[in-house]
Amino acid sequence: MKAEINQRIASLLENPEIESVRVEVRTAFEVYKDAREKDVTTQRAAFDEIEQAPVEPGEEPIRFSYEPDEEDARNDEMYKAFREREKAWREKVAAEQRANLEQKTAVLNSMKELVANEEHIGKMFDAFNTLTEQWNAIGNVPGDQYKEVHDAWHRLRDEFFYNVNIYKQLQDHDLQVNLKKKEDLIAQAAQLSSVTDLKEKELLTRSYMKAWFDVGPSPRETYQEMADTFFGHTRGALEEIKAHFDGIREGFIKNLEAKQALVEEVRTLVEADIQSPSEWPAQAEKVKEVQKRWKTIGFAGRKDDQEAWESFRALCDLFFQKRDAAFSDVRAAQNKVRDRKQAIAEEAAGLAESTAWKQTADQLMALQKEWKDLGSAGPRDENRLWRKFRGACDQFFTARKAQFADRDKEYKANQQAKEKLIEEIEAFELTGNHGNDLGTLKAFSKRWADSGHVPRRVFEQIVERYGNAMDKKFDALGEKRSERSVEAYKQRVESLVAGEGSEHMARKEERALRDKMDRLRKRVTQYENNMGIFTGKGAASIVADFQKKIESDQREMGEISRKLKMLREARQGSKED
Repeated sequence: MKAEINQRIASLLENPEIESVRVEVRTAFEVYKDAREKDVTTQRAAFDEIEQAPVEPGEEPIRFSYEPDEEDARNDEMYKAFREREKAWREKVAAEQRANLEQKTAVLNSMKELVANEEHIGKMFDAFNTLTEQWNAIGNVPGDQYKEVHDAWHRLRDEFFYNVNIYKQLQDHDLQVNLKKKEDLIAQAAQLSSVTDLKEKELLTRSYMKAWFDVGPSPRETYQEMADTFFGHTRGALEEIKAHFDGIREGFIKNLEAKQALVEEVRTLVEADIQSPSEWPAQAEKVKEVQKRWKTIGFAGRKDDQEAWESFRALCDLFFQKRDAAFSDVRAAQNKVRDRKQAIAEEAAGLAESTAWKQTADQLMALQKEWKDLGSAGPRDENRLWRKFRGACDQFFTARKAQFADRDKEYKANQQAKEKLIEEIEAFELTGNHGNDLGTLKAFSKRWADSGHVPRRVFEQIVERYGNAMDKKFDALGEKRSERSVEAYKQRVESLVAGEGSEHMARKEERALRDKMDRLRKRVTQYENNMGIFTGKGAASIVADFQKKIESDQREMGEISRKLKMLREARQGSKED
């Protein structure tokens, strides 16, 4: 049957004039829709007869889903093509009506000019007949412009005939006959207020108005008064009819807006990013609640109501398809998460007794982040695996906390020792014996290095105080720059090997020093090569200048070597801690 209907539709659509078969095509599509609904009923009955496998806990039962056939696809394609052709036809009609409006407006302008200016009766009638033929040959105009355009045309016709009748001195009998006709029409129009059926009232009103315009001119002295009376009756009837249909259209608009809002509400629910299977039931209830509200909303107009319903139904179907698909994939995804979390818990258990505090803490925190990002392993496994993983983490971090509690005590004791040393440096008075005083300052520096780490919160403050105290003594002693540079570098070394990221910072410092050492070596080699180039008069001063530069760079290379040694020893000591 569906194939026969599709064949009938295909045959109708072969007609190039869509407007002539449009009603038949729509009727055929409705018949096909009924046939498709029968197929849906048949498939659903067959589905209900099949015994389904028992449903596992947490899984959704298999739900019926209609399977369209080739004829359904063919029908959908033809319906789409029909809608496009119908839309094109409507656009063509609208364009033609707009063009007709322009043509009729031009005819009206010509008629106005004729009525206002032409006085020769023969020419007036020739021009009038020509304009009338043009007017009658032009098709329909847009509906919202029809009354205004045609009212203007008939007023100009009446005025034309008035002028012509004046020119021709029409017999008073003809004017009186038209007067009697208009009086009868006024009497009929006065009865419109008693007509209760709006459709009948509209037909009568328009027939009276057409008859009025068809009546020839009546005596001028009563024309305006009679026209006002007649159109007062018809205008009131048309306004009542218009108000009625405007109310219906407003209701359609409100209903359409309400339905479009529900379409968007369902669209939001469909597009929601649902992370957990436990969220689906609540989300489905929201969709069902929107479906109930849809049923309470009235009609929205034939075309708009159908389009809104198709969008709404398609989104609802899509939501439930996504839900069913999600539940089928959830268990597989949870099993994958379960296996990875089992591996993470075992890895954490292997790190629980580690004493490499910094490295192990970083590893465990990385595992914790991965655990969080993985999502749930399902209600059967999640809590069990979490207890195992959390227990291992707690064991390590509890031990580390106890270890660092002892270290904090040690750091506070080191702080007190360093503060006491600073006070000793500040109180030290130079003896005047350069060697002894330099030895004393170096001893201060060694005691400072040997006094260990201090709490981070006071590190910068205490190092700055120490540096200021030593700088004053070295300044007073007049010590060489290189000695002071190496001694001062001890403070930088302490900051490099202390705290988070110390190993990275120390490696970066070492690379910088070695790069500088390489540059100095190359420069010394270049200076030495250049010294061999200059000979003869004046070369001695140039060679002497190169020699000074070489000695300066070699001293700096010596400083770098001592700094590298200090940095290497400090890094080694930090690793042992």
